Amino acid sequence: MHKRILWSGWFLGLVAGCATSPDGVLKDGAPFSFTSASRPYPAAICIARNAKAMGVAGQERLLGDASTEVVVRPSSGSSDTLAMAQIHHDGVLSKVSVSVNRSAGFDAKGFANRLMAGC
Repeated sequence: MHKRILWSGWFLGLVAGCATSPDGVLKDGAPFSFTSASRPYPAAICIARNAKAMGVAGQERLLGDASTEVVVRPSSGSSDTLAMAQIHHDGVLSKVSVSVNRSAGFDAKGFANRLMAGC
């Protein structure tokens, strides 16, 4: 029950246009936009695999029937969020939005591109 209440509140915050996500990704710049020929869940698995290859951890989560997100965190087990990718099915393609926490101290655009490589 508790998770359901949190989920509903998070979703309403997303729809209302909150400035930050519940996982701490700062929206201090526009997210990077990509398209993927994969459906949302396979694209999320690809992004999580790329995160692992980069030495960080990516966790996939379903967001309803046609959307998925990947939360990227340090592999040290820290709760800090490095990036978040949201994948939404859009007809034949999927739209992907990658927000990178720029305070992590790396090239945000390059990080987003590496997460999406081959996805």
